[in-house]
Amino acid sequence: MKVSIVVGTRPQIIKSAPVYHALAKSGHECDIVNTGQHYDYEMNKIFFKELSLPDPSADLNVGAGTPSEQVSAIVAGLGKLFASAKPDLVISPGDTNSALSAGIAAAKSGVPLAHLESGCRSNDFQMAEEVNRRILDHMSQLLLCPTPGCVKNVRAEKVLADEVVNVGDTMYDSLLRFVPSLQKIDAASKHGLEEGGYAFMTLHRAETVDDPGSLRSVLEGVGSLGIPVAFSVHPRTRERLRAFNVSPGPNVTLLEPLPYVETLSMASRSKFVVTDSGGLQKEAYWLGKAVLIPRDETEWHEIVDAGAAFLTGSSAEKIRRDARKLSRVRQSAFKATKRIFGRGNASENVVRAVSRFLGAGGKKGS
Repeated sequence: MKVSIVVGTRPQIIKSAPVYHALAKSGHECDIVNTGQHYDYEMNKIFFKELSLPDPSADLNVGAGTPSEQVSAIVAGLGKLFASAKPDLVISPGDTNSALSAGIAAAKSGVPLAHLESGCRSNDFQMAEEVNRRILDHMSQLLLCPTPGCVKNVRAEKVLADEVVNVGDTMYDSLLRFVPSLQKIDAASKHGLEEGGYAFMTLHRAETVDDPGSLRSVLEGVGSLGIPVAFSVHPRTRERLRAFNVSPGPNVTLLEPLPYVETLSMASRSKFVVTDSGGLQKEAYWLGKAVLIPRDETEWHEIVDAGAAFLTGSSAEKIRRDARKLSRVRQSAFKATKRIFGRGNASENVVRAVSRFLGAGGKKGS
């Protein structure tokens, strides 16, 4: 069977890589379509290389634009592609504009759809990602959930999928592949930082960086933590810093976007992590690092419930207050990883679910 995986952003590439390799190994014909939603090389192509992925079979190169412009361009491009390539299944990972667009294009082309990372819920409808992931779940025939909680979410919503499967988190598969080499990669010293003596930060979500008040407040909070902060700056965020004339405190070092393995190295050698990224929240947790999340809600509430992460919102005072709690986070908070996210074999579980679904008649026109 022919399976197409549609990606367009860093986290989509990371969570799709082990799935691609597992599908190819199992004998399925599999290709990767790149929408080009992240048009910067550091934010996209370098991850293909790091994760040993082939060049995409097609690159739509949609680049920058409003969400509506991106979605319409991707849907149009994928619609033409699916009509000619005729995949038996489209896998759409995550909750980005690319993910939503892949779902719409598959539905309009009559191609069965599998949503990888199904069932995540922040219950914050001001987040574009929350809207995207809910729509995707209701369009998909095969729901590939990363946690037991995600399965409960789609069951409670009575999503009319053909099959709902708890496969585990494929991003955990990717991380485990690189853990043995992290001790050899000292990204921190490259930036003049001492292991355990700095915080690692990323910010990119619209609710954090598109509002000048929120962005200033978050930077004020981290600027008063009394610890060096290594800030890997997303292109979107760098643009907002310039537009709003916002400068971080003297303890904050601005870094270019980092490759995947360097990001893991920076997180693993940090004292703690500050991020509004759903993917980095999980990666920090798996690496045993506590997290400050400058958001009001998260789709990964399991990490917060475990006591390893704190939702600070954009409040500078709450960032300072919750940072003082980090020293009380115990290593036992990180021991639920396998129970929550699986044992690092999620990609093999995806292959079994996909093979079962296609073998049961989940084909074009069914």
